[in-house]
Amino acid sequence: MNLVFDGPGQPMGLVPHSLIALLPLAVWAYRRFVGRRGGSLVWLLAAVGIFLLTNGIVFWDQSRVRRMAADGTLQVTRGSITQSWHIVSRERDWTSRTLSYRTTVSEGFDVGGVRFRWNIGDSFSPATFSNAAEPPLAFPEGAAVEVSWFVDPASEDERRIVRLRMEPGGARATVADAEFAAVIAGFVTALESADGTRLAELVQFPVNFAGHMLGAGQVDDLRVALAMPALQTCLRTAATEALPDGSRRIVCHGVTLVFARAAGDAWRLRELHQGS
Repeated sequence: MNLVFDGPGQPMGLVPHSLIALLPLAVWAYRRFVGRRGGSLVWLLAAVGIFLLTNGIVFWDQSRVRRMAADGTLQVTRGSITQSWHIVSRERDWTSRTLSYRTTVSEGFDVGGVRFRWNIGDSFSPATFSNAAEPPLAFPEGAAVEVSWFVDPASEDERRIVRLRMEPGGARATVADAEFAAVIAGFVTALESADGTRLAELVQFPVNFAGHMLGAGQVDDLRVALAMPALQTCLRTAATEALPDGSRRIVCHGVTLVFARAAGDAWRLRELHQGS
């Protein structure tokens, strides 16, 4: 099975929306240094409070999930998906003066008599699965999965998924699927570790790079072009498309990569370009 989500492996970092703390900080700085009115400490304390609160919740959640994973206290469920759902609902947002609609997408699946559910993108932190990556995962009935999870009192005793493994494409893996998945995993690892030597071993040179042919001596140019964390994450979980010539195509964040069998019947990157 492929590891399609690894919560403890998600990077620790600042929460993007915590930058809202810059607003009260800007007000304080303007009053203090431009208006020269002394600048009320209320604005400064508000900025610090917002920053610590938004980032503190995420840091706390990621820390405790990592601790549970390290302690081996997670529960593990294995089996085939017996039922799955993807429900889109629109409701009036009564908290908004404009009474706009709010869209919620709820998903989940049953496996081994255990039910897992979530709202897309709704989680304390990236440490647990909410299917927020692009492209999102699909959960067809019959797909074999392995779920590592825990019951979270902080989220009304919901089961939160910490690690998720699935067979490629939601179907029983063939030898070719497993081989190709291993190549993609190695390809992503080479990108993440900036290992140009390993990356070169997985590329069929000269490689077609957006209409330009790159030789083996330009592998660093290729590595830099693909040094995007979002792209690397997508490659681990994206579906592959089999092409008529036997090659396989993956599209992630507008980047198309085509892998084909080369000498020795090994999978190698043959071309890549923008768009599908």
